[in-house]
Amino acid sequence: MSTALRNLEMTALGLGFLGLAWAKNKLKGYSTPNGVAKTDEEGQIAYLLDIFAALRRFMPPGFDLRGRDVLELSPGASRGNGVLFLALGARSYHAIDVFDLAGAEDSSFYARLLERFPEGAPADRARALTLASGPGSREFGYAVGRDFDIPRLAEGRTFDLIVSCAAFEHYDDPASAITAMTQVARPGCEAVHIIDLQTHSRWIREHDPNNIYRYPEALYRLFAFPGQPNRQRPDAYIRSFEAEGWSDVRFMPSRTVDPALREASLRGLAVPFAGRVDMAILDGALTGRYPGIVRSAGVSR
Repeated sequence: MSTALRNLEMTALGLGFLGLAWAKNKLKGYSTPNGVAKTDEEGQIAYLLDIFAALRRFMPPGFDLRGRDVLELSPGASRGNGVLFLALGARSYHAIDVFDLAGAEDSSFYARLLERFPEGAPADRARALTLASGPGSREFGYAVGRDFDIPRLAEGRTFDLIVSCAAFEHYDDPASAITAMTQVARPGCEAVHIIDLQTHSRWIREHDPNNIYRYPEALYRLFAFPGQPNRQRPDAYIRSFEAEGWSDVRFMPSRTVDPALREASLRGLAVPFAGRVDMAILDGALTGRYPGIVRSAGVSR
């Protein structure tokens, strides 16, 4: 099959997946932030350990969590990352979200998560479990608001580390979220945000990872729903962080399009995306420090 014919087929199939995602959201709302079923406890633990390892990998070399106050944006179905931050000596963890998906999480899950995480001093691990198991601890906080007003949901706190995973690509207005996030960042605050840039629907994600970029904006927005991928690329995130005074802002790719799919994935894209040198990037981490003088920035290659 020629590349042109394949891309036509993927475009048609992609429209079907866009319609299915729109219909699912209308019928069920937002309830599945990742591909692991909430009932699959082992899968959830493996997922959290993988995400936490990725967040740590992109932190500055030698960054010590001890005594730090950590904010996680949009943690989804679990606050397990918070337990792991506390186990490594963080002073506090606070999570904010639009949807209350983690509020009813069973604290026994945190104990099983810690059993699979061998790091941390015994006293810190015990404190983490105590805080996570108690009702309404300020050191293990959680706030939900449909307006996603970050300063209000932060409840007067400021933070040394702000993280997220697969969150920013779902924000309708990432620049506004970055502005709000900056208001709760302490001097010297580090940011680590893992961003998934590719198509999210599972089957077509594997066969045509750039599928969401095949459609003009007007057509793509016909299927708009809360949390639909915003199609923003790394340079736009970098500019938004720099505009708020963050320094050393970088986007470090984690995965790129498989070589076998690369030619087809980079052809037939809508005008704003066609010919861009970064379209082979599927996901990565944006990092930065607040505040500071920007010395260099860009998409690492």
